[in-house]
Amino acid sequence: MKTSIRAQPRHIRGSDAHPLRWAFEEGSRIGFDGLELCMPPGGLRSGLAATWTPELIESTRALCAEHDMSIFSLSSDWAWQYAAFFPELAGWERGVELIADDATLARSLGAHTILVHFGTSRGSWDDCRSVVERIAAEAEDAGIILGYEANIWERLGYGGLDSLCRMVDEVGSDYFGVYLHNAYPRGGLPLHEEIDIAGDRVVQAMHSSSLTGGRVEIDFPRSFEAMAATFRDGAYTFEVSWDEAEENMRALQRAIAAEG
Repeated sequence: MKTSIRAQPRHIRGSDAHPLRWAFEEGSRIGFDGLELCMPPGGLRSGLAATWTPELIESTRALCAEHDMSIFSLSSDWAWQYAAFFPELAGWERGVELIADDATLARSLGAHTILVHFGTSRGSWDDCRSVVERIAAEAEDAGIILGYEANIWERLGYGGLDSLCRMVDEVGSDYFGVYLHNAYPRGGLPLHEEIDIAGDRVVQAMHSSSLTGGRVEIDFPRSFEAMAATFRDGAYTFEVSWDEAEENMRALQRAIAAEG
C-alpha cells in the first residue's frame, strides 16, 4: 500500500516557484509516497486541466523525479462549482468534456485514478448512468480509472454504497469503480465492511479523514486484511489539512507496524 495526501496548486504573488513545489517538499519530508492533485474550480493558474501547459506538466514530472514521489490520483473538485450552474445531470455535457480533460492530464502526470463526483447535481437514475457511461468511455480512451466517491454519491438520492455498486455493475466498464472515503461513524460503514461490499469495484486510491481527531473509527487489523485482496498497491490518501499531515502519517505508520 502506498501513502498519499491531497494537494492543491498554490501560487505566491510575485514568485515564479512551481505551484506544487511546496507539496512535494513537505510531502517528501514527512514520508509520503505521492500526492493526489486536487483540481479546483479556479480556471486559470493551474485550475482546470486545459490550462496546464506542456511546460507545467513537464516541470511537475521533474518534481516527481526530484523527490522520488508520484502523483497517484487527481480529484475533479471543480464539480462542486459546475453543479451550482448545472443542477441537473442532463446538463453535464460540458462536465463530461472536463473530466476527459482531467483524464488526459492524469495520464500525462503518471496518475492512475481520478476521483469524480457530480457535486449537488441530481437527476434520474438513467440520466446518471448516461453521464457515467460517457465519462467511462473517455477514461478508457485515456487509460485512466475513474472512481466515484461513495460518500458524495449519497447526495444523488439513490441510496448508499449498495446503489453505487449497482451503478458500477450496470455500466460494466473496467474504467469506472468505487472510491472509498473512511469517515465512519460520521458517514458510511466501517472501512473493512465497505471494502468487503465494494470488492473488486474498489479503485486504487481511497480517502482517509483524520486519524487523530477522534472522529474516525477504523479497525485496522480487519481493514488491512480486507485491503490485501483488492488494495494491496493502492494509494491510501489523506484528505486532511497539511497542518495535520505529519501526525496522521505517523498514526498510520504505527498502525501498519502493529500489524507486522
